[in-house]
Amino acid sequence: MSERTTGTGEAPHYDLAVVGAGAVGALAAYYAVRRDPGRRVAVITHAGRGTGATRYSAGFDTPTGHNPAQRALAARSTALFDELAAGPGSGLASGLASGLGEAGRAPVDVRWLVARQNTAALDATMADGGRTRPVTGEQRALLDRTFPGLAHDDDQVLLASAPMTAGQPQWLTDRLLDEVLGRPDNTLLEGFRVTEVRRTGGHVELIAADGSRITAAKAVLAPGPWVLDGPVAAAARERGARVKKVVAFHIMTPPPPGAPALVLEDADAFLLPHRPGGHWIFSITSPDWDRGPDEPLVIDARDRELARALLARHVPGFLPRLLGGRVFSDCFTPGHVPVVDTVGGDDVVMAIGGSGSGYRLAPAMAEDALNLLDGRART
Repeated sequence: MSERTTGTGEAPHYDLAVVGAGAVGALAAYYAVRRDPGRRVAVITHAGRGTGATRYSAGFDTPTGHNPAQRALAARSTALFDELAAGPGSGLASGLASGLGEAGRAPVDVRWLVARQNTAALDATMADGGRTRPVTGEQRALLDRTFPGLAHDDDQVLLASAPMTAGQPQWLTDRLLDEVLGRPDNTLLEGFRVTEVRRTGGHVELIAADGSRITAAKAVLAPGPWVLDGPVAAAARERGARVKKVVAFHIMTPPPPGAPALVLEDADAFLLPHRPGGHWIFSITSPDWDRGPDEPLVIDARDRELARALLARHVPGFLPRLLGGRVFSDCFTPGHVPVVDTVGGDDVVMAIGGSGSGYRLAPAMAEDALNLLDGRART
Protein backbone atom coordinates (compact mmCIF):
# COMPACT_ATOMS: atom_id res chain seq x y z
CA MET A 1 0.00 0.00 0.00
CA SER A 2 1.33 3.43 -0.90
CA GLU A 3 0.37 6.17 1.56
CA ARG A 4 2.24 9.45 1.63
CA THR A 5 1.81 13.21 1.57
CA THR A 6 3.08 15.49 -1.15
CA GLY A 7 5.78 18.08 -0.64
CA THR A 8 6.02 21.57 -2.11
CA GLY A 9 8.34 20.75 -5.00
CA GLU A 10 7.35 19.67 -8.50
CA ALA A 11 3.70 18.62 -8.54
CA PRO A 12 3.06 14.88 -8.94
CA HIS A 13 0.64 14.00 -11.71
CA TYR A 14 -2.16 11.41 -11.71
CA ASP A 15 -4.82 10.28 -14.12
CA LEU A 16 -7.53 10.82 -11.51
CA ALA A 17 -7.66 12.72 -8.24
CA VAL A 18 -10.45 11.84 -5.82
CA VAL A 19 -11.00 14.45 -3.11
CA GLY A 20 -12.65 12.80 -0.12
CA ALA A 21 -11.87 9.45 1.49
CA GLY A 22 -15.37 8.65 2.71
CA ALA A 23 -17.78 6.14 1.21
CA VAL A 24 -18.43 8.10 -2.01
CA GLY A 25 -14.77 8.91 -2.62
CA ALA A 26 -13.61 5.36 -1.86
CA LEU A 27 -16.19 3.89 -4.24
CA ALA A 28 -15.29 6.38 -6.98
CA ALA A 29 -11.60 5.46 -6.69
CA TYR A 30 -12.43 1.75 -6.58
CA TYR A 31 -14.68 1.87 -9.63
CA ALA A 32 -12.04 3.89 -11.48
CA VAL A 33 -9.36 1.22 -11.08
CA ARG A 34 -11.84 -1.57 -11.78
CA ARG A 35 -12.66 0.02 -15.12
CA ASP A 36 -9.04 0.77 -15.96
CA PRO A 37 -6.44 -1.02 -13.81
CA GLY A 38 -3.71 1.14 -15.32
CA ARG A 39 -5.31 4.41 -14.22
CA ARG A 40 -3.11 6.18 -11.65
CA VAL A 41 -5.32 7.43 -8.82
CA ALA A 42 -4.63 9.77 -5.90
CA VAL A 43 -7.15 9.77 -3.06
CA ILE A 44 -6.94 13.04 -1.15
CA THR A 45 -8.17 13.80 2.37
CA HIS A 46 -7.49 16.67 4.74
CA ALA A 47 -7.81 14.29 7.69
CA GLY A 48 -7.85 10.50 7.56
CA ARG A 49 -9.69 7.71 5.82
CA GLY A 50 -13.41 7.57 6.40
CA THR A 51 -13.71 10.65 8.57
CA GLY A 52 -16.90 12.67 8.75
CA ALA A 53 -20.29 11.17 7.97
CA THR A 54 -18.86 7.80 6.88
CA ARG A 55 -17.20 7.18 10.25
CA TYR A 56 -20.38 7.86 12.21
CA SER A 57 -23.01 6.52 9.82
CA ALA A 58 -25.36 3.87 11.19
CA GLY A 59 -25.14 2.08 7.83
CA PHE A 60 -28.90 1.47 7.65
CA ASP A 61 -29.63 0.68 3.99
CA THR A 62 -33.32 1.11 3.32
CA PRO A 63 -33.96 1.01 -0.45
CA THR A 64 -36.60 3.71 -0.22
CA GLY A 65 -37.04 7.24 -1.48
CA HIS A 66 -39.58 10.00 -1.22
CA ASN A 67 -39.34 10.93 -4.92
CA PRO A 68 -38.61 8.99 -8.12
CA ALA A 69 -35.00 10.19 -8.38
CA GLN A 70 -34.15 9.12 -4.85
CA ARG A 71 -35.87 5.75 -5.32
CA ALA A 72 -33.93 5.10 -8.52
CA LEU A 73 -30.63 5.91 -6.80
CA ALA A 74 -31.50 3.71 -3.82
CA ALA A 75 -32.46 0.74 -6.00
CA ARG A 76 -29.30 1.05 -8.09
CA SER A 77 -27.10 1.37 -5.01
CA THR A 78 -28.59 -1.81 -3.55
CA ALA A 79 -27.76 -3.65 -6.79
CA LEU A 80 -24.21 -2.26 -6.74
CA PHE A 81 -23.76 -3.33 -3.12
CA ASP A 82 -24.78 -6.82 -4.22
CA GLU A 83 -22.12 -6.71 -6.95
CA LEU A 84 -19.48 -5.72 -4.41
CA ALA A 85 -20.47 -8.66 -2.25
CA ALA A 86 -20.45 -11.13 -5.15
CA GLY A 87 -16.82 -10.48 -6.11
CA PRO A 88 -15.27 -12.26 -9.12
CA GLY A 89 -17.27 -12.37 -12.31
CA SER A 90 -19.84 -9.79 -11.21
CA GLY A 91 -20.02 -6.45 -13.00
CA LEU A 92 -17.74 -3.70 -11.76
CA ALA A 93 -16.46 -5.89 -8.94
CA SER A 94 -15.09 -8.55 -11.30
CA GLY A 95 -11.47 -7.67 -10.60
CA LEU A 96 -11.68 -8.10 -6.85
CA ALA A 97 -9.46 -10.95 -5.77
CA SER A 98 -11.75 -12.58 -3.22
CA GLY A 99 -14.95 -10.54 -3.06
CA LEU A 100 -16.26 -8.72 -0.03
CA GLY A 101 -18.50 -11.43 1.37
CA GLU A 102 -21.63 -9.48 2.22
CA ALA A 103 -19.74 -6.18 1.76
CA GLY A 104 -20.04 -5.57 5.48
CA ARG A 105 -23.84 -5.83 5.36
CA ALA A 106 -26.20 -8.03 7.33
CA PRO A 107 -29.95 -8.47 6.83
CA VAL A 108 -32.25 -6.90 9.38
CA ASP A 109 -36.02 -7.20 9.62
CA VAL A 110 -37.80 -3.84 9.58
CA ARG A 111 -41.02 -2.79 11.25
CA TRP A 112 -42.67 0.54 10.58
CA LEU A 113 -44.80 2.67 12.89
CA VAL A 114 -46.83 5.03 10.73
CA ALA A 115 -50.12 6.92 10.74
CA ARG A 116 -52.83 4.76 9.19
CA GLN A 117 -53.57 7.44 6.60
CA ASN A 118 -49.90 7.45 5.49
CA THR A 119 -49.66 3.72 4.75
CA ALA A 120 -50.11 4.13 0.99
CA ALA A 121 -47.54 6.93 0.95
CA LEU A 122 -45.06 4.68 2.78
CA ASP A 123 -45.60 1.88 0.24
CA ALA A 124 -44.94 4.36 -2.57
CA THR A 125 -41.45 5.01 -1.16
CA MET A 126 -40.32 1.40 -1.66
CA ALA A 127 -37.78 1.40 -4.48
CA ASP A 128 -38.31 -2.28 -5.27
CA GLY A 129 -42.07 -1.89 -5.58
CA GLY A 130 -42.65 -3.92 -2.43
CA ARG A 131 -45.50 -3.33 -0.05
CA THR A 132 -45.80 -3.26 3.69
CA ARG A 133 -48.24 -5.54 5.47
CA PRO A 134 -49.74 -5.65 8.96
CA VAL A 135 -47.54 -7.36 11.53
CA THR A 136 -48.58 -10.85 12.50
CA GLY A 137 -49.33 -11.89 16.06
CA GLU A 138 -45.93 -13.55 16.31
CA GLN A 139 -44.18 -10.44 14.98
CA ARG A 140 -46.06 -8.24 17.42
CA ALA A 141 -45.07 -10.51 20.32
CA LEU A 142 -41.38 -10.17 19.31
CA LEU A 143 -41.78 -6.39 19.11
CA ASP A 144 -43.24 -6.28 22.60
CA ARG A 145 -40.33 -8.37 23.94
CA THR A 146 -37.77 -6.25 22.10
CA PHE A 147 -39.12 -2.74 22.73
CA PRO A 148 -40.25 -2.52 26.37
CA GLY A 149 -43.52 -0.65 26.77
CA LEU A 150 -44.07 -0.40 23.00
CA ALA A 151 -47.08 1.84 22.40
CA HIS A 152 -48.66 3.84 19.62
CA ASP A 153 -51.62 6.11 19.02
CA ASP A 154 -54.99 4.79 17.89
CA ASP A 155 -54.49 6.27 14.43
CA GLN A 156 -51.08 4.58 13.99
CA VAL A 157 -50.34 1.06 12.75
CA LEU A 158 -47.39 -1.31 12.92
CA LEU A 159 -46.33 -2.71 9.56
CA ALA A 160 -43.73 -5.17 8.29
CA SER A 161 -41.71 -4.99 5.09
CA ALA A 162 -39.10 -7.12 3.38
CA PRO A 163 -35.76 -7.34 5.26
CA MET A 164 -33.27 -4.55 4.65
CA THR A 165 -29.59 -4.32 5.60
CA ALA A 166 -27.32 -2.84 8.24
CA GLY A 167 -23.82 -2.14 6.97
CA GLN A 168 -20.42 -1.08 8.29
CA PRO A 169 -19.50 2.03 6.26
CA GLN A 170 -16.06 2.50 7.82
CA TRP A 171 -15.14 -1.15 7.26
CA LEU A 172 -16.30 -1.05 3.65
CA THR A 173 -14.44 2.20 2.96
CA ASP A 174 -11.22 0.76 4.37
CA ARG A 175 -11.55 -2.41 2.28
CA LEU A 176 -12.16 -0.45 -0.93
CA LEU A 177 -9.25 1.91 -0.29
CA ASP A 178 -6.97 -1.02 0.51
CA GLU A 179 -7.82 -2.45 -2.90
CA VAL A 180 -7.07 0.88 -4.62
CA LEU A 181 -3.87 1.54 -2.68
CA GLY A 182 -2.63 -1.99 -3.16
CA ARG A 183 -1.69 -0.98 -6.69
CA PRO A 184 1.82 0.55 -6.72
CA ASP A 185 1.04 3.71 -8.72
CA ASN A 186 -1.88 4.79 -6.54
CA THR A 187 -1.55 6.84 -3.38
CA LEU A 188 -3.37 8.36 -0.43
CA LEU A 189 -2.53 11.99 0.34
CA GLU A 190 -3.43 12.74 3.95
CA GLY A 191 -3.35 16.17 5.54
CA PHE A 192 -3.98 17.70 2.09
CA ARG A 193 -6.87 20.15 2.46
CA VAL A 194 -7.81 21.22 -1.05
CA THR A 195 -8.64 24.93 -1.12
CA GLU A 196 -8.48 25.58 -4.86
CA VAL A 197 -8.99 23.67 -8.08
CA ARG A 198 -7.84 25.30 -11.29
CA ARG A 199 -6.96 24.32 -14.82
CA THR A 200 -3.42 24.84 -16.02
CA GLY A 201 -1.43 23.39 -18.90
CA GLY A 202 -4.31 21.15 -19.92
CA HIS A 203 -4.49 19.58 -16.47
CA VAL A 204 -6.49 20.01 -13.29
CA GLU A 205 -4.36 21.48 -10.51
CA LEU A 206 -5.38 20.89 -6.89
CA ILE A 207 -3.83 23.23 -4.35
CA ALA A 208 -3.78 22.59 -0.60
CA ALA A 209 -4.00 25.08 2.25
CA ASP A 210 -0.24 24.82 2.85
CA GLY A 211 0.64 25.45 -0.81
CA SER A 212 1.18 21.80 -1.74
CA ARG A 213 -0.22 20.85 -5.11
CA ILE A 214 -0.77 17.97 -7.46
CA THR A 215 -2.11 17.78 -10.99
CA ALA A 216 -4.46 15.27 -12.54
CA ALA A 217 -6.15 14.67 -15.86
CA LYS A 218 -9.53 14.54 -14.12
CA ALA A 219 -10.95 14.92 -10.63
CA VAL A 220 -13.90 13.78 -8.53
CA LEU A 221 -14.73 15.97 -5.55
CA ALA A 222 -16.70 14.17 -2.83
CA PRO A 223 -16.00 16.33 0.25
CA GLY A 224 -19.05 15.28 2.26
CA PRO A 225 -19.94 17.79 4.99
CA TRP A 226 -16.91 19.97 4.12
CA VAL A 227 -18.52 20.91 0.81
CA LEU A 228 -19.26 24.53 1.80
CA ASP A 229 -15.67 25.17 2.87
CA GLY A 230 -13.74 24.25 -0.24
CA PRO A 231 -13.31 24.65 -3.98
CA VAL A 232 -16.90 23.74 -4.97
CA ALA A 233 -18.60 25.80 -2.27
CA ALA A 234 -20.09 28.34 -4.68
CA ALA A 235 -21.41 25.68 -7.07
CA ALA A 236 -22.86 23.72 -4.15
CA ARG A 237 -24.65 26.76 -2.73
CA GLU A 238 -26.10 27.54 -6.16
CA ARG A 239 -27.69 24.09 -6.06
CA GLY A 240 -29.17 24.66 -2.63
CA ALA A 241 -26.68 22.65 -0.54
CA ARG A 242 -26.63 23.20 3.23
CA VAL A 243 -25.00 21.39 6.13
CA LYS A 244 -26.92 20.06 9.09
CA LYS A 245 -26.20 18.36 12.38
CA VAL A 246 -27.03 14.64 12.53
CA VAL A 247 -27.62 12.93 15.87
CA ALA A 248 -27.83 9.22 16.67
CA PHE A 249 -28.18 8.27 20.34
CA HIS A 250 -27.10 5.02 21.93
CA ILE A 251 -29.59 2.84 23.79
CA MET A 252 -27.30 0.85 26.03
CA THR A 253 -28.96 -2.54 26.11
CA PRO A 254 -28.04 -5.55 23.93
CA PRO A 255 -30.46 -6.26 21.07
CA PRO A 256 -31.90 -9.78 21.44
CA PRO A 257 -31.36 -12.35 18.65
CA GLY A 258 -33.56 -11.62 15.66
CA ALA A 259 -34.39 -8.10 16.87
CA PRO A 260 -35.89 -5.98 14.08
CA ALA A 261 -35.30 -2.31 13.38
CA LEU A 262 -38.21 -0.03 14.22
CA VAL A 263 -38.77 2.99 11.97
CA LEU A 264 -40.85 5.81 13.44
CA GLU A 265 -41.82 6.97 9.98
CA ASP A 266 -43.82 10.07 10.86
CA ALA A 267 -41.03 11.34 13.15
CA ASP A 268 -38.23 10.56 10.67
CA ALA A 269 -36.45 8.47 13.33
CA PHE A 270 -35.42 4.86 13.75
CA LEU A 271 -34.14 2.32 16.27
CA LEU A 272 -31.51 0.03 14.75
CA PRO A 273 -29.84 -2.95 16.44
CA HIS A 274 -26.09 -2.28 16.32
CA ARG A 275 -24.66 -5.73 16.85
CA PRO A 276 -20.95 -4.79 16.58
CA GLY A 277 -21.42 -2.36 19.47
CA GLY A 278 -23.86 -4.48 21.46
CA HIS A 279 -26.41 -1.67 21.73
CA TRP A 280 -29.12 0.17 19.81
CA ILE A 281 -28.72 3.25 17.62
CA PHE A 282 -31.57 5.73 17.94
CA SER A 283 -31.40 8.17 15.04
CA ILE A 284 -33.46 11.34 15.32
CA THR A 285 -33.83 14.40 13.10
CA SER A 286 -31.90 17.23 14.72
CA PRO A 287 -33.30 20.74 14.13
CA ASP A 288 -29.83 22.33 13.91
CA TRP A 289 -29.03 23.60 10.40
CA ASP A 290 -25.86 25.27 9.17
CA ARG A 291 -23.61 23.40 11.61
CA GLY A 292 -20.41 22.52 9.82
CA PRO A 293 -18.09 19.62 10.67
CA ASP A 294 -15.32 21.90 11.92
CA GLU A 295 -17.57 23.48 14.55
CA PRO A 296 -17.83 22.01 18.05
CA LEU A 297 -20.65 19.50 17.71
CA VAL A 298 -22.33 18.02 20.76
CA ILE A 299 -25.58 16.34 21.63
CA ASP A 300 -27.35 19.20 23.37
CA ALA A 301 -30.40 19.54 25.60
CA ARG A 302 -32.74 20.09 22.66
CA ASP A 303 -31.59 16.88 20.97
CA ARG A 304 -31.98 14.93 24.19
CA GLU A 305 -35.43 16.39 24.85
CA LEU A 306 -36.58 15.34 21.38
CA ALA A 307 -35.21 11.83 21.82
CA ARG A 308 -36.74 11.43 25.27
CA ALA A 309 -40.13 12.64 24.04
CA LEU A 310 -40.18 10.06 21.24
CA LEU A 311 -39.12 7.25 23.56
CA ALA A 312 -41.63 8.27 26.23
CA ARG A 313 -44.36 8.11 23.60
CA HIS A 314 -43.38 4.84 21.93
CA VAL A 315 -40.72 2.85 23.85
CA PRO A 316 -40.66 4.15 27.43
CA GLY A 317 -38.69 1.14 28.65
CA PHE A 318 -35.65 2.41 26.75
CA LEU A 319 -35.57 5.79 28.52
CA PRO A 320 -33.18 4.72 31.33
CA ARG A 321 -30.81 3.28 28.71
CA LEU A 322 -30.47 6.49 26.66
CA LEU A 323 -26.77 7.30 27.10
CA GLY A 324 -24.52 9.24 24.74
CA GLY A 325 -24.36 8.73 21.01
CA ARG A 326 -22.93 10.00 17.75
CA VAL A 327 -23.06 13.56 16.43
CA PHE A 328 -21.73 14.78 13.09
CA SER A 329 -22.64 16.91 10.09
CA ASP A 330 -23.78 16.06 6.59
CA CYS A 331 -24.54 17.93 3.39
CA PHE A 332 -28.23 18.14 2.49
CA THR A 333 -29.60 19.05 -0.94
CA PRO A 334 -33.13 19.92 -2.13
CA GLY A 335 -35.42 16.91 -2.17
CA HIS A 336 -32.62 14.90 -0.54
CA VAL A 337 -31.44 14.07 -4.06
CA PRO A 338 -27.62 14.09 -4.38
CA VAL A 339 -25.97 16.43 -6.84
CA VAL A 340 -23.53 14.72 -9.21
CA ASP A 341 -22.48 17.22 -11.85
CA THR A 342 -19.56 18.76 -13.67
CA VAL A 343 -17.99 21.93 -12.27
CA GLY A 344 -16.55 24.44 -14.73
CA GLY A 345 -15.70 21.78 -17.33
CA ASP A 346 -16.11 18.12 -18.09
CA ASP A 347 -12.87 17.12 -16.30
CA VAL A 348 -14.08 17.91 -12.76
CA VAL A 349 -17.18 16.35 -11.18
CA MET A 350 -18.63 16.97 -7.74
CA ALA A 351 -20.65 14.30 -5.95
CA ILE A 352 -22.38 15.87 -2.94
CA GLY A 353 -25.54 15.75 -0.86
CA GLY A 354 -25.82 12.50 1.03
CA SER A 355 -28.56 14.18 3.10
CA GLY A 356 -28.05 11.73 5.94
CA SER A 357 -28.23 8.79 3.49
CA GLY A 358 -24.81 9.08 1.89
CA TYR A 359 -23.77 5.51 2.64
CA ARG A 360 -26.84 3.89 1.13
CA LEU A 361 -26.68 6.10 -1.98
CA ALA A 362 -22.88 6.14 -2.32
CA PRO A 363 -22.49 3.39 -4.97
CA ALA A 364 -24.87 5.10 -7.40
CA MET A 365 -23.33 8.53 -6.71
CA ALA A 366 -19.83 7.18 -7.38
CA GLU A 367 -20.92 5.39 -10.54
CA ASP A 368 -22.60 8.52 -11.88
CA ALA A 369 -19.47 10.58 -11.17
CA LEU A 370 -17.26 8.12 -13.07
CA ASN A 371 -19.75 7.95 -15.93
CA LEU A 372 -19.61 11.71 -16.33
CA LEU A 373 -15.79 11.76 -16.33
CA ASP A 374 -15.54 8.80 -18.70
CA GLY A 375 -18.08 10.24 -21.14
CA ARG A 376 -20.68 7.56 -20.44
CA ALA A 377 -24.38 8.14 -20.10
CA ARG A 378 -25.75 8.19 -16.56
CA THR A 379 -27.16 4.81 -15.62
